[in-house]
Amino acid sequence: MPFLILLAALLGAAVCLQSTVNGQLSLRLGLPLTLMINSGVVFAGSTCWYLISRATGTLAERSAAPWHLFTGGLFGLIIISCAAVAFPKLGAGVTTAIAVASQVLVALLLDRLGASGQRMPLSTERVVGLALVAIGVWLVVAPPRTR
Repeated sequence: MPFLILLAALLGAAVCLQSTVNGQLSLRLGLPLTLMINSGVVFAGSTCWYLISRATGTLAERSAAPWHLFTGGLFGLIIISCAAVAFPKLGAGVTTAIAVASQVLVALLLDRLGASGQRMPLSTERVVGLALVAIGVWLVVAPPRTR
């Protein structure tokens, strides 16, 4: 479990760092070229991963999959595009706070529906946690008070 927690923390840091550098690159090169560069890096990396897994015999058994499971690339494009536009204009803190809040909300709904493989009830504690995240977003997004 500690390893999975470390992976989740790394995910959060990588999303923030990726969005920041993509936003800056997009300001200098434009969004289309930034998307092409990122897609090329992801394609090259995933191709290497695929080839290594074939060579080591760790490739998962293939089976038919419903069409909606192939939308991950589209969501990746949405993530990269939205972050590259929002980060330079809203700032890293505001964009990340809003993104995390929407992630928590959607994640709770997906858990409730069992979309990730197991159903998780929408408990009082989880709803309170979502409310605290919303308060945190409000505190980050609210304009600073003058003194």
